[in-house]
Amino acid sequence: MSTTINISTFKNNFKPHKINPHQSNQLSLLKQDLNNSVAKKPPLGKRIQSTPIQGVIHIKCSLNNTIATLTDLLGKAKAWVSCGTVGFKGSKRSSRFAGQAAIELLGSKAKTLGYKHVVLHLNGLGRGRNVSVKSLKKSGLRVYFIKDFTSIAHNGCRPAKLRRL
Repeated sequence: MSTTINISTFKNNFKPHKINPHQSNQLSLLKQDLNNSVAKKPPLGKRIQSTPIQGVIHIKCSLNNTIATLTDLLGKAKAWVSCGTVGFKGSKRSSRFAGQAAIELLGSKAKTLGYKHVVLHLNGLGRGRNVSVKSLKKSGLRVYFIKDFTSIAHNGCRPAKLRRL
């Protein structure tokens, strides 16, 4: 485990000594002070891994599939799952049950990675949309807030001209 030292405390604790080159006693005392006050690095072979607490779950619910991705707060993907990876094929991927199974699997993956709190980003109007929030709560993750990124057409396309009969 590495220790960090605040520079201001280092300056306050370390007092410069006047060194007489003929007295080796003072020189050895100065070396001891420097060795005790400077932070030491951990050995090269050992890495300290911090356990993540917060993450972001992006859920895209299309009409054919539900895809969910777990990322850290920087946006790096840690795990992902879709209805097809759970084992559903064809039109069964668009069902609510398939979406629920996929999100529960992602929740268990997040638990094993050490995530406890998540932010939920929803996108799309698929059938697995409402069920996904319930299944995340069922998996044991705490949802801080839910943000919707579904695109909405403001006025939309120009309608077709009226038919003349």
